[in-house]
Amino acid sequence: MIYDFDTTATSPVLPEVMEAYLPRLSEAANNPSSAHGGGIKAAGFYEEARQSVARSLDCRPEEIIFTSGGTESINLALKGWACAEKRRPARVITSAGEHEAVLASLDYLQSAGLCETTRIPLLYSGQLDQDVLESSLKTNPAGLISLIAVSNETGAVNDLAGLVPVIRQAAPQTLIHSDIVQACGKLPFSFRNWGLDLASIAGHKIGAPKGTGLLIKKQAIRLVPQLHGGGQQEGLRPGTVDVAGAMALAQALVFHVNRLDDHLEDTARLRRCFLDSIGKLTVPHRILSPEGGSPYVLSIAFPGLRGETLMNALSAESIYISTGSACGSRLAGENRVLAAMGHDKETILSAVRISFNPNQTEQAVLHLAERIAALHARYALGKGRGRS
Repeated sequence: MIYDFDTTATSPVLPEVMEAYLPRLSEAANNPSSAHGGGIKAAGFYEEARQSVARSLDCRPEEIIFTSGGTESINLALKGWACAEKRRPARVITSAGEHEAVLASLDYLQSAGLCETTRIPLLYSGQLDQDVLESSLKTNPAGLISLIAVSNETGAVNDLAGLVPVIRQAAPQTLIHSDIVQACGKLPFSFRNWGLDLASIAGHKIGAPKGTGLLIKKQAIRLVPQLHGGGQQEGLRPGTVDVAGAMALAQALVFHVNRLDDHLEDTARLRRCFLDSIGKLTVPHRILSPEGGSPYVLSIAFPGLRGETLMNALSAESIYISTGSACGSRLAGENRVLAAMGHDKETILSAVRISFNPNQTEQAVLHLAERIAALHARYALGKGRGRS
């Protein structure tokens, strides 16, 4: 039996989505740009998907651009904006807690002379330092701000609904982009109410097939396309639209949005069950995720036991956790987000990331805790350290 506690990295396709997706590969197989009956039918399916996504995320259908995933959506938002800017280099503000796709995109743009980047440091909680952000905006307003909504490393939540008005007051002309990959379908979200200009989403994090994603973009914002071809999707993302994939993503969103409160409650309960069990089993540990963060993501350190050792030992038993983001290119024992939060090297070496979701069972969570306790007793150095 497989116990998957790494669904922050990716999630299996929902059974409901899979059941509908497979026949759609045939039903929506025609090119939606074709003028014949099959193409017109496929275009109708595509528009149906856009309308559904718009209802789920509280945006306009015209603001939706389907992509291959979160990374492409982030690249299109950041590079598309920078290439459209008349002032070179443009100034971008981001945080030290962003996903690799954001930081790598900005590094590329900076090396090409298209932007200058300021990174806002993190607090010990994993959230960005709002005081530094406000000070930076007052000193030198930016053309674009890109901030992650929920950390893929710790689950720390940046309150963008509260931050956006502060940013607007300090720099009314600044555009705001957010990587909402770990928030979408898991925490309450409204593109309209959050006041964002751009938002990036990955389908495979919420039970849609890999290779699906989208960018939400206010219509007035100009982006330079990063791909060139037949001009599909208003020319911003040319290429034949994956209609079946768009419909699957739309269905996955509906599934999660309709069950959001129940899923949050169930996931939080499973997380508490795990932590209670670890405590009862007297396993030394440090919780690195902040209180009030997303219950879907838990960063936790087990002093005396390297995270990599624990991950590999559990993997041998078909129990899957991680030592952090699967997209990170860091060496074993390195984690730039935990380091930016102020954690020392020893803590980072012993840290792992455990993902919870409402499809797990309490029995599986208790099994995970018991196996961690057994492995810690077998492999840990410096026994007798206290719990914290």
